[in-house]
Amino acid sequence: MNARKRWTTAGLVSISGLMLAHFTNDFYSNFVPVFIPKLQEKFALSHALIGLLAATYSATGSFFQLFFGYISDRVSHWRFVLFGPLITGFFISFVGVAPSYEAVLGVLVLASLGTAMFHPQGSATSGRLFKGNRGFIVSLFIASGSLGFALGPLLMAIFVNAHGLEQSPLAILPLTILGVLMWLLQRDLKLGAHAAQPSSPTTPKPSTGRLKENALPIAILWGLVVFRHSILLSFQSFFLILMGQRGMDYVTGSLALFAVLMAGFVGGIVGGYASDRWGRWRIATFSLWLGFLATLGFLVISGPLSFISLLIGMSALNASNPSIVAFAQEMVPGQSSTASAIVMGVGWGMGGLLVSVVGLLADLLQNLESALFIATLTALLVSVLLTYAGNQVFEKIRIASLE
Repeated sequence: MNARKRWTTAGLVSISGLMLAHFTNDFYSNFVPVFIPKLQEKFALSHALIGLLAATYSATGSFFQLFFGYISDRVSHWRFVLFGPLITGFFISFVGVAPSYEAVLGVLVLASLGTAMFHPQGSATSGRLFKGNRGFIVSLFIASGSLGFALGPLLMAIFVNAHGLEQSPLAILPLTILGVLMWLLQRDLKLGAHAAQPSSPTTPKPSTGRLKENALPIAILWGLVVFRHSILLSFQSFFLILMGQRGMDYVTGSLALFAVLMAGFVGGIVGGYASDRWGRWRIATFSLWLGFLATLGFLVISGPLSFISLLIGMSALNASNPSIVAFAQEMVPGQSSTASAIVMGVGWGMGGLLVSVVGLLADLLQNLESALFIATLTALLVSVLLTYAGNQVFEKIRIASLE
């Protein structure tokens, strides 16, 4: 009983440490959307260059997640969970003083490595803490990041509006406090209580067989993530510019962005709980369809209903994330970090690259809203096709398991 109590307490402390780390990482990593309008003014950027900025930042960090996920499956690297957010926060704080567009790209690439270091290990560790409620625990981990994702740009926008973009390095000060708190809460991870353990004679090494056997279903999940993330990141990257075109000022637009991101925070929690109750695949596909349709509604409806439709869309799209991540981890339990890196890392990376296409399309059409509409409609159609393919594949797997 005492041992179980100690494990439970350690587990709660560890998940708190992981949640704080995710909050910190995403709090700083999402400064970019509120930097973009100021960078556009400073360097006279086109939509294509803005899209390239967002794509480079997202894709670099996302693709490197596969590398760090591979390492994390083979040896305990609790340091990734601690130092990843610190690297992200440190470098992102210097965007405001970068002297050129190329320098901004360089700083963002360095910041993205911290995000790549953190996410696979953090996600996989959260899924191991309380396996009976994996979907809900993963959703708490993801939601903590979503909360930081929402608060970060709002507070930075208020700061930039009051003090100017050039004062952004001051964001390092709260980062030091958060770093100390993370270290205190992650001591159980440091001691190896919940981290991935190195291979031993009694611990089977991760096998690539399970990953190869499930390559097709994971590829389908990956495809859904690519198009979902391309829409999420496109709207986040261009949101303040779009709101400016609709007559909103910088701070009001940032408040609207906060509301949109908070809707995603709520959607992530609800989606994780729902996937535990009604099934990963069912919740993932339903929330994606609803999300894309509601987001299209934002672009074609005017007035308050337009913004309400966007809130529903962003909430639904984020609701699919915990179910997809948990689903992928459950397919290859011996390689959960690699599975997380494929759907969260490589999937987000490819989705991020598509943002540059949206920016280029906006320049060609000379209309940002039209470019976003075409991108969202394409994502909806692709998700319908992938859902049909997934239904066929998962039905075959179900039948095979009964034989």
